Amino acid sequence: MNERRGQKLTVSGFLLALLLLTAACGQNSQPADNPTTAVEPTAVAIQEDTPAQTADNNEPVRIEGNGEVPFYARFGENETFSNGEWTAIVFYRSPDCIPADFNLNQFFHFPGESGPGAFGCAPPTTTSVELWANGPETDPAPLVAEMTGRGAVPVWFFAQAEMEMALADGVVTIGELAALPSRLAGLAATYTELLHPSQSNAQSLIQFTAEGALEDGRSFLVDVSKGAPDVANYTTIEIGE
Repeated sequence: MNERRGQKLTVSGFLLALLLLTAACGQNSQPADNPTTAVEPTAVAIQEDTPAQTADNNEPVRIEGNGEVPFYARFGENETFSNGEWTAIVFYRSPDCIPADFNLNQFFHFPGESGPGAFGCAPPTTTSVELWANGPETDPAPLVAEMTGRGAVPVWFFAQAEMEMALADGVVTIGELAALPSRLAGLAATYTELLHPSQSNAQSLIQFTAEGALEDGRSFLVDVSKGAPDVANYTTIEIGE
Protein backbone atom coordinates (compact mmCIF):
# COMPACT_ATOMS: atom_id res chain seq x y z
CA MET A 1 0.00 0.00 0.00
CA ASN A 2 2.76 2.51 0.94
CA GLU A 3 4.67 1.73 -2.26
CA ARG A 4 1.57 2.42 -4.40
CA ARG A 5 0.88 5.63 -2.46
CA GLY A 6 4.39 6.83 -3.16
CA GLN A 7 4.00 6.20 -6.85
CA LYS A 8 0.83 8.26 -6.90
CA LEU A 9 2.49 11.17 -5.14
CA THR A 10 5.40 11.11 -7.57
CA VAL A 11 3.10 11.27 -10.53
CA SER A 12 1.16 14.13 -8.91
CA GLY A 13 4.34 16.11 -8.45
CA PHE A 14 5.32 15.63 -12.05
CA LEU A 15 1.92 16.88 -13.26
CA LEU A 16 2.15 19.97 -11.02
CA ALA A 17 5.57 20.84 -12.39
CA LEU A 18 4.35 20.43 -15.96
CA LEU A 19 1.41 22.75 -15.27
CA LEU A 20 3.69 25.47 -13.89
CA LEU A 21 6.02 25.18 -16.88
CA THR A 22 3.13 25.56 -19.33
CA ALA A 23 1.88 28.71 -17.56
CA ALA A 24 5.35 30.27 -17.74
CA CYS A 25 5.45 29.97 -21.53
CA GLY A 26 2.88 32.76 -21.85
CA GLN A 27 -0.66 33.00 -23.11
CA ASN A 28 0.37 33.42 -26.78
CA SER A 29 2.03 30.04 -27.10
CA GLN A 30 -0.08 27.39 -28.88
CA PRO A 31 0.12 23.63 -28.34
CA ALA A 32 1.60 21.60 -31.15
CA ASP A 33 -1.56 19.54 -31.61
CA ASN A 34 -5.09 20.78 -31.46
CA PRO A 35 -7.08 18.27 -29.40
CA THR A 36 -10.22 18.98 -31.43
CA THR A 37 -8.43 18.25 -34.68
CA ALA A 38 -7.09 15.01 -33.30
CA VAL A 39 -10.59 13.74 -32.54
CA GLU A 40 -12.07 14.39 -35.96
CA PRO A 41 -10.32 11.57 -37.92
CA THR A 42 -11.55 9.06 -35.36
CA ALA A 43 -15.13 10.28 -35.75
CA VAL A 44 -14.91 10.04 -39.54
CA ALA A 45 -13.50 6.56 -39.33
CA ILE A 46 -16.44 5.43 -37.20
CA GLN A 47 -18.91 6.82 -39.71
CA GLU A 48 -17.16 5.07 -42.60
CA ASP A 49 -17.13 1.75 -40.75
CA THR A 50 -20.87 1.91 -39.96
CA PRO A 51 -22.80 -0.26 -42.47
CA ALA A 52 -25.58 1.41 -44.43
CA GLN A 53 -29.18 0.45 -43.66
CA THR A 54 -30.44 -1.86 -46.40
CA ALA A 55 -33.75 -3.65 -47.02
CA ASP A 56 -34.00 -7.31 -46.14
CA ASN A 57 -33.64 -9.25 -49.39
CA ASN A 58 -35.98 -11.92 -48.03
CA GLU A 59 -38.86 -9.51 -47.52
CA PRO A 60 -41.75 -10.16 -49.97
CA VAL A 61 -42.43 -7.66 -52.73
CA ARG A 62 -45.85 -6.01 -52.38
CA ILE A 63 -47.67 -5.19 -55.60
CA GLU A 64 -51.02 -3.50 -56.18
CA GLY A 65 -52.28 -5.97 -58.80
CA ASN A 66 -55.47 -4.04 -59.65
CA GLY A 67 -57.24 -7.36 -60.27
CA GLU A 68 -55.18 -8.13 -63.37
CA VAL A 69 -55.06 -11.92 -63.20
CA PRO A 70 -54.42 -14.31 -66.14
CA PHE A 71 -57.76 -16.13 -65.85
CA TYR A 72 -61.46 -15.41 -66.28
CA ALA A 73 -63.26 -17.30 -63.55
CA ARG A 74 -62.82 -19.45 -60.47
CA PHE A 75 -63.52 -22.51 -62.55
CA GLY A 76 -61.60 -25.33 -64.19
CA GLU A 77 -59.80 -28.50 -63.30
CA ASN A 78 -59.79 -28.76 -59.49
CA GLU A 79 -61.36 -25.30 -59.35
CA THR A 80 -65.07 -26.09 -59.10
CA PHE A 81 -66.91 -25.55 -55.84
CA SER A 82 -70.15 -27.32 -55.02
CA ASN A 83 -72.23 -27.96 -51.93
CA GLY A 84 -73.69 -31.15 -53.40
CA GLU A 85 -76.64 -29.38 -54.99
CA TRP A 86 -75.27 -26.22 -56.60
CA THR A 87 -71.96 -25.33 -58.22
CA ALA A 88 -70.90 -21.68 -57.99
CA ILE A 89 -68.60 -19.86 -60.43
CA VAL A 90 -67.13 -16.44 -59.63
CA PHE A 91 -66.00 -14.34 -62.62
CA TYR A 92 -62.92 -12.11 -62.43
CA ARG A 93 -63.76 -10.82 -65.91
CA SER A 94 -67.12 -10.06 -67.45
CA PRO A 95 -68.61 -13.22 -69.00
CA ASP A 96 -69.54 -11.11 -72.03
CA CYS A 97 -65.91 -10.64 -73.10
CA ILE A 98 -64.62 -14.19 -72.60
CA PRO A 99 -63.58 -15.64 -76.02
CA ALA A 100 -66.25 -18.01 -77.31
CA ASP A 101 -63.72 -20.73 -78.15
CA PHE A 102 -61.71 -20.62 -74.93
CA ASN A 103 -61.83 -23.77 -72.82
CA LEU A 104 -62.54 -22.49 -69.31
CA ASN A 105 -61.47 -25.86 -67.95
CA GLN A 106 -57.86 -24.79 -68.72
CA PHE A 107 -58.29 -21.97 -66.20
CA PHE A 108 -55.28 -19.87 -67.27
CA HIS A 109 -55.20 -17.80 -70.47
CA PHE A 110 -51.77 -16.22 -70.79
CA PRO A 111 -50.78 -13.62 -73.41
CA GLY A 112 -49.22 -14.99 -76.56
CA GLU A 113 -48.85 -14.52 -80.28
CA SER A 114 -52.61 -14.73 -80.70
CA GLY A 115 -53.34 -11.88 -78.30
CA PRO A 116 -53.32 -10.60 -74.70
CA GLY A 117 -55.17 -13.59 -73.27
CA ALA A 118 -57.34 -12.88 -70.25
CA PHE A 119 -55.80 -9.42 -69.92
CA GLY A 120 -57.71 -8.39 -73.01
CA CYS A 121 -60.99 -8.85 -71.14
CA ALA A 122 -61.07 -5.57 -69.24
CA PRO A 123 -61.72 -4.12 -66.79
CA PRO A 124 -61.43 -6.87 -64.17
CA THR A 125 -64.21 -7.25 -61.62
CA THR A 126 -61.84 -7.20 -58.61
CA THR A 127 -58.87 -5.32 -57.26
CA SER A 128 -55.95 -7.17 -55.70
CA VAL A 129 -52.90 -6.86 -53.48
CA GLU A 130 -50.15 -9.42 -54.04
CA LEU A 131 -47.03 -10.49 -52.16
CA TRP A 132 -44.26 -11.95 -54.34
CA ALA A 133 -41.04 -13.64 -53.26
CA ASN A 134 -39.13 -11.70 -55.95
CA GLY A 135 -41.60 -10.32 -58.49
CA PRO A 136 -43.71 -11.29 -61.51
CA GLU A 137 -40.63 -11.13 -63.76
CA THR A 138 -39.14 -14.23 -62.13
CA ASP A 139 -41.81 -15.96 -60.01
CA PRO A 140 -44.57 -18.20 -61.44
CA ALA A 141 -47.18 -16.73 -59.09
CA PRO A 142 -47.45 -14.55 -55.98
CA LEU A 143 -47.03 -16.07 -52.55
CA VAL A 144 -50.30 -14.49 -51.42
CA ALA A 145 -53.05 -12.60 -53.20
CA GLU A 146 -55.95 -10.77 -51.58
CA MET A 147 -58.81 -9.77 -53.86
CA THR A 148 -61.74 -7.44 -53.27
CA GLY A 149 -64.75 -7.01 -55.53
CA ARG A 150 -65.33 -3.72 -57.27
CA GLY A 151 -69.01 -3.91 -56.30
CA ALA A 152 -70.56 -6.03 -59.08
CA VAL A 153 -68.78 -9.39 -59.36
CA PRO A 154 -70.68 -11.84 -61.62
CA VAL A 155 -71.53 -15.16 -59.95
CA TRP A 156 -73.29 -18.01 -61.75
CA PHE A 157 -74.92 -21.07 -60.20
CA PHE A 158 -75.60 -24.44 -61.81
CA ALA A 159 -77.16 -27.69 -60.71
CA GLN A 160 -74.27 -29.97 -59.81
CA ALA A 161 -75.52 -32.83 -62.02
CA GLU A 162 -75.52 -30.53 -65.09
CA MET A 163 -72.04 -29.25 -64.25
CA GLU A 164 -70.69 -32.79 -64.01
CA MET A 165 -72.08 -33.56 -67.47
CA ALA A 166 -70.56 -30.37 -68.91
CA LEU A 167 -67.15 -31.28 -67.49
CA ALA A 168 -67.24 -34.87 -68.72
CA ASP A 169 -65.48 -34.18 -72.04
CA GLY A 170 -62.90 -31.82 -70.52
CA VAL A 171 -64.04 -28.80 -72.57
CA VAL A 172 -66.33 -26.09 -71.22
CA THR A 173 -66.92 -22.81 -73.05
CA ILE A 174 -68.72 -19.72 -71.84
CA GLY A 175 -71.49 -20.40 -74.37
CA GLU A 176 -71.96 -23.92 -73.03
CA LEU A 177 -72.28 -22.59 -69.49
CA ALA A 178 -74.75 -19.89 -70.52
CA ALA A 179 -76.96 -22.49 -72.20
CA LEU A 180 -77.25 -24.85 -69.21
CA PRO A 181 -80.94 -24.94 -68.15
CA SER A 182 -80.29 -24.59 -64.43
CA ARG A 183 -78.13 -21.46 -64.68
CA LEU A 184 -78.85 -18.70 -62.16
CA ALA A 185 -76.95 -15.45 -62.69
CA GLY A 186 -76.29 -12.75 -60.12
CA LEU A 187 -73.93 -10.02 -58.98
CA ALA A 188 -72.00 -10.00 -55.73
CA ALA A 189 -72.12 -6.63 -54.03
CA THR A 190 -69.32 -7.77 -51.72
CA TYR A 191 -66.52 -10.16 -52.59
CA THR A 192 -63.32 -11.03 -50.73
CA GLU A 193 -60.71 -13.68 -51.49
CA LEU A 194 -57.49 -14.94 -49.93
CA LEU A 195 -55.34 -17.07 -52.21
CA HIS A 196 -52.09 -18.98 -51.70
CA PRO A 197 -51.41 -20.29 -55.24
CA SER A 198 -50.14 -23.84 -55.65
CA GLN A 199 -47.47 -22.58 -58.10
CA SER A 200 -45.66 -20.75 -55.28
CA ASN A 201 -46.74 -22.57 -52.11
CA ALA A 202 -46.10 -26.08 -50.88
CA GLN A 203 -49.67 -26.06 -49.59
CA SER A 204 -52.24 -24.06 -51.55
CA LEU A 205 -55.18 -22.28 -49.96
CA ILE A 206 -58.24 -20.47 -51.21
CA GLN A 207 -60.92 -18.79 -49.14
CA PHE A 208 -63.58 -16.54 -50.64
CA THR A 209 -66.96 -15.08 -49.77
CA ALA A 210 -69.51 -13.60 -52.18
CA GLU A 211 -72.80 -11.97 -51.20
CA GLY A 212 -75.30 -10.38 -53.53
CA ALA A 213 -78.51 -10.82 -55.46
CA LEU A 214 -79.65 -12.92 -58.40
CA GLU A 215 -81.29 -11.44 -61.48
CA ASP A 216 -84.66 -12.53 -60.10
CA GLY A 217 -84.06 -10.57 -56.89
CA ARG A 218 -83.25 -13.44 -54.57
CA SER A 219 -80.22 -13.11 -52.33
CA PHE A 220 -77.27 -15.48 -52.37
CA LEU A 221 -74.23 -16.31 -50.27
CA VAL A 222 -71.15 -18.30 -51.25
CA ASP A 223 -68.55 -19.08 -48.59
CA VAL A 224 -65.61 -21.36 -49.49
CA SER A 225 -62.47 -22.59 -47.75
CA LYS A 226 -60.19 -25.19 -49.30
CA GLY A 227 -56.57 -26.24 -49.11
CA ALA A 228 -54.27 -25.97 -46.12
CA PRO A 229 -54.57 -28.80 -43.58
CA ASP A 230 -54.78 -26.40 -40.65
CA VAL A 231 -58.03 -24.79 -41.88
CA ALA A 232 -61.50 -26.23 -42.30
CA ASN A 233 -62.59 -27.23 -45.80
CA TYR A 234 -66.15 -26.34 -46.73
CA THR A 235 -68.37 -24.94 -49.46
CA THR A 236 -71.47 -23.10 -48.34
CA ILE A 237 -73.99 -21.98 -50.97
CA GLU A 238 -77.23 -20.36 -49.90
CA ILE A 239 -79.86 -19.09 -52.32
CA GLY A 240 -82.84 -17.18 -51.02
CA GLU A 241 -86.43 -18.30 -51.49
